[in-house]
Amino acid sequence: MDARAFHVDADPRRAHALPAGAFTSEAFLERELTTLFARHWTLLPLRASHELRDDPRSLAEMVRTRGARAPVSVWDRPLFLQRDWDGGLHLFPNVCTHAWHTLVPGPGRERTIRCPQHGREFDCLGKFVHQPGFEKLEGFPTKDDDLRDFPAAQWEDLAFACLGTPARPFDDVMAPVRASIGKLDPTGWKRAPLAGEVRELEGNWKQHAWNYMDQLHIPYIHKKPGGLADAVDLASYRTEIHGAASLQWVYAKDPSHGFERGVLDARFDHAEKRVYALWWLVFPNLTLNFYPWGLSINLYAPVPGKPQRTLFHWYHLVRDPVKYAKRDEIWMMQLVDDEDVDALTQVARGVRSGFAPRGRFAPESEKGPHWFHRQVYEAVFGA
Repeated sequence: MDARAFHVDADPRRAHALPAGAFTSEAFLERELTTLFARHWTLLPLRASHELRDDPRSLAEMVRTRGARAPVSVWDRPLFLQRDWDGGLHLFPNVCTHAWHTLVPGPGRERTIRCPQHGREFDCLGKFVHQPGFEKLEGFPTKDDDLRDFPAAQWEDLAFACLGTPARPFDDVMAPVRASIGKLDPTGWKRAPLAGEVRELEGNWKQHAWNYMDQLHIPYIHKKPGGLADAVDLASYRTEIHGAASLQWVYAKDPSHGFERGVLDARFDHAEKRVYALWWLVFPNLTLNFYPWGLSINLYAPVPGKPQRTLFHWYHLVRDPVKYAKRDEIWMMQLVDDEDVDALTQVARGVRSGFAPRGRFAPESEKGPHWFHRQVYEAVFGA
């Protein structure tokens, strides 16, 4: 794959967007999974594997106790999250290193992990412990008999992992997010289950992230009377780049629809205006959207083998139940989602039409989308 065909210039005044093939090619998606996604942190689903859908607990709740574990799937790959007996968090393949049987079928808590097929045992750090019949085997065990320990981290009640070597430490990635929310403390915010919390949508995962970063579409896609364009002061709209994350924020037209003064970082305070929302995109595919009512989380997950589909995760953590009840009236949560999904369905038709040239970026109002395209290019091709 020729990197020159996908080059995104570092200067937004000269840059072109990624070509259509980056959004439609299965080969490009496979490359992303082994490069971009192997070098960046990803949010683990708030719910455990599909087999555990009837369990109301979140993944983080299942592994809160020392020694606890629970299975989880990332990009159709079987894994399990493990809390060791010293409180550390680990992510292991849910595949035995002997004959590849599933190790953890459901949540549990024990000193060792025992394969139900042949009895191979591992400790909570993923190290091989014992298997009957292997006691006299020469040169055994080796590191290949241990489970691979992927980097894992936790922020509030959210678990993260990297299926490779992270490009940046997790704390460095999250530091600007933490700083921006000031006195907000998501600890203890309650998850409100949503209909369609996880659904497969039209469009490549990058199209969804690009649309999220797109300030220019607001007065067009969200122009319905009483919609988002009417709710915010577009002249105050700002995009900030913070390393591996980008922040978009705007003041509300009606100050009563914004955050209370003194809650967020002091730089957002204004004598008369109030911040409507803080919209963070943590590269590559996670958004953390802070509203006065709480936190809306979006994860645009790639679907292996389906470059033109996205597995969309949408979670709500509630800070203020009274304001949350007005989320669709004041913050237009459902309306904006519906409008974006419809727009991306149209974009998906365009990108696979064969008539999709590489567009340019408006240097100021599209610095967020340019940053995103450049980040993808650098991560996939090691530029």
